[in-house]
Amino acid sequence: MERCMAHPEQALKIQLTKGALNNGYIPIPSRQSLFPAQFIADDAGKSLERFSLELPGGRLLRTCILGRYGRLQARLGSLFKELGLQAGDCAVINHTDTAPDLYLLTFETRGTPAPMNLMRTMEPRPMMPDLNRIFFGPPGTGKTFATIDAALEVLDPDFLSDNAEKRDVLKSRFDELVAAGDIRFVTFHQSFSYEDFVEGLRAETSDDGQLRYEVVDGVFKSLCTAALARVTQREEAPIELAGRRIWKMSLGNSLGDDAHIFEECIEKNCALLGYGGSTDFGDCKDRDDIFKRFIDRNESVTRDSYPVSAVNTFLFKVKEGDLLVVSEGNMKFRAIGEVIGPYRRIEREEESDSYGQYRPVKWLRVYKPALPFDQLMNNQFSQMTLYELRESAIDKQKLSALLGSPSVQSAPPFNVGDRFGTGYSVVHISSDLLELEKPNGNRLPIGLSILKTLAGHVRNGELTIDDIRDKHVFEKLQDSKLEPGLINGYNNILPRLVERYLANSSRAAQKPIAKVLIIDEINRGNISRIFGELITLIEPSKRKGAPEALEVVLPYSKTRFSVPDNVYLIATMNTADRSLTGLDIALRRRFSFVEMAPDSGQLEGIEVSGIDIEELVETMNQRIEVLLDRDHRIGHAYFLPLRNDSKMERLSKIFSQQICPLLEEYFFEDWTRIQWVFNDHRKAPKHRFVIEVADNVDALFGDGVTFSQQRTRWRINREAFNLVEAYLGVIDHQRQTASLEAEAEARKGNLVVRRMSTGSIQVWENGARLPEAKETLRQLASELGLNTHHSTGTEFNTRALGNAVIKALSTGAT
Repeated sequence: MERCMAHPEQALKIQLTKGALNNGYIPIPSRQSLFPAQFIADDAGKSLERFSLELPGGRLLRTCILGRYGRLQARLGSLFKELGLQAGDCAVINHTDTAPDLYLLTFETRGTPAPMNLMRTMEPRPMMPDLNRIFFGPPGTGKTFATIDAALEVLDPDFLSDNAEKRDVLKSRFDELVAAGDIRFVTFHQSFSYEDFVEGLRAETSDDGQLRYEVVDGVFKSLCTAALARVTQREEAPIELAGRRIWKMSLGNSLGDDAHIFEECIEKNCALLGYGGSTDFGDCKDRDDIFKRFIDRNESVTRDSYPVSAVNTFLFKVKEGDLLVVSEGNMKFRAIGEVIGPYRRIEREEESDSYGQYRPVKWLRVYKPALPFDQLMNNQFSQMTLYELRESAIDKQKLSALLGSPSVQSAPPFNVGDRFGTGYSVVHISSDLLELEKPNGNRLPIGLSILKTLAGHVRNGELTIDDIRDKHVFEKLQDSKLEPGLINGYNNILPRLVERYLANSSRAAQKPIAKVLIIDEINRGNISRIFGELITLIEPSKRKGAPEALEVVLPYSKTRFSVPDNVYLIATMNTADRSLTGLDIALRRRFSFVEMAPDSGQLEGIEVSGIDIEELVETMNQRIEVLLDRDHRIGHAYFLPLRNDSKMERLSKIFSQQICPLLEEYFFEDWTRIQWVFNDHRKAPKHRFVIEVADNVDALFGDGVTFSQQRTRWRINREAFNLVEAYLGVIDHQRQTASLEAEAEARKGNLVVRRMSTGSIQVWENGARLPEAKETLRQLASELGLNTHHSTGTEFNTRALGNAVIKALSTGAT
């Protein structure tokens, strides 16, 4: 890792390795003076403060330094790819003079004269992920795992950056977005069709029992519709949803002669029911009265007929304050309204239709085009004109989000334990009060109304954060009722609190406007059959709103359709199923490809009874690449459970239940080659995973049967999966079980670092072996002032770190 020498206190110059570029991170040396301690996170990933990093093009990120991993928290893989950076190029981080927490990131590529020139010549544009991406690689390389980060990179990049190392938190946020309908997941297979993906016909039964066929949107069209939908009418929604009944109602048939009814209802703020025609039911007292009115109209109904039930519900069950959800077919909804008055009959002579039953409605939200049902419901709508939506059918959280109701709370702007400035920490938070502990131990209560007021002035452009810091608030706001002693007296902390309040309110106000479709195993489906004519429309240049945008007329609905530019396709592809070279050319041209290769480096430091798992996997993959190809290597993810459970029983299960069956599939039961992968042909018979069985043909079939070519039989040696020598023999058939005695060791305090005869490194603390050695070795190396990186910028592995620490401690370093 190279340090910038021109301004040692103002800049860092870091040479980027291939690993850093592939993983999207910038390593930061432990011994540096550019970033003060408050910007460096502890082992739990928390820092006292974050700093702003300005990227090429002007985008700002709030981030910190992960001290535990020695790198920038924010991952910048998309930026690296956009700039075409290569191993050996340099990232240059400069501290600016404009603000104490503002840094500037530029890049110095081989051949560019200076990093600042690169920054100035870059054309400013937003850094956005590719619209269509495929993660490809062999099994077990984390492709599906990577789609979570990729989806969050699109929908909530700040959240991804803030929680880069907190996998559980990222998965929870991902699940929230799935539940909200912003992410859809589908797996392609041989039977998956255009009708599943775009649109098709489905048989439905109407209220009168007649069978009809309705066009139903597939997963992709449904997502595109949701991405295109806009609120065309908005009114203030009820503050509280509790106690309100929610009804589904059809206002005309969107494909029938009465399609105009919906537009009329929206325009006139009402709901109209067609059952009962122009009959006045206003003086009816119960269902029996309604039934008699139908009989008086000479209608052929019974007391339990649906027309009677619909009018009875419309008159007596639907109350003022209840909500109506207006459906469009069974799979969409197009409006949400609040009933605001009693029933009455209206004349419909001019309209010449039967919609004479009227209730006044305030339309809270109207959507065009209609939204898919899963944006509100747990299941599709029924064909009935009017019925109550049960608790199990409707998602109240989604309804509240659509209406912007306060019943759905965003994350609070402050949390107990948050730290600001030089030692202020949050000790209590309520709905109206924030209580801080000052550096001297005293308490400082601050009303959230003060922060809200200041934030409002900043948001409206009447103040800046610097005005608060420089005590200019009352110069700018001469009529302000705020207390000058408090505002000016705490100008060291209030700006940071207002910044946090603004950031939180901004995030809470942003519902993701993009949509993400994750397609697992995209290469297993028939691409031409599934995408049809839409394969052209997914190109960025052919998306809706682009200069070369295209539309098609869909075959079932006969409607015009284009793909919006805020729908992202993220797919995975298992190269063991089909090579990238054999992929549909049309698909290859329209997607960018991100290789997810086996990364045995992620297994560094994992040992099972002296077996180096990283070396074991790397050795097998080298053999597979020679015998077959690189697309059929074994992914590191199969072995990651050994991080937390490094027992032989776990390794045995991985090999017997996952690795062996996988190799059988790879080599089509060519057991000789499977033996070669395991190095069994050079191991002692009892250490072989695969054993050739010698058959006595005469004993099996008798003398009268002859074979022109006898087929070799093989069997799995289950006992070998529990033998250390069987695994060591995969790496080297001459390698023996290692002695438990250490080859070398050194002590520091209650820590003991040992190098075993196999070359592996162990770290012991208070007599107990630590499951993860590398982080402790990093800390020891830092305390001892040791170099932890090669001249190329790559970090030492566990063995190199351990050897350096042992050598330093053995020579008397402290």
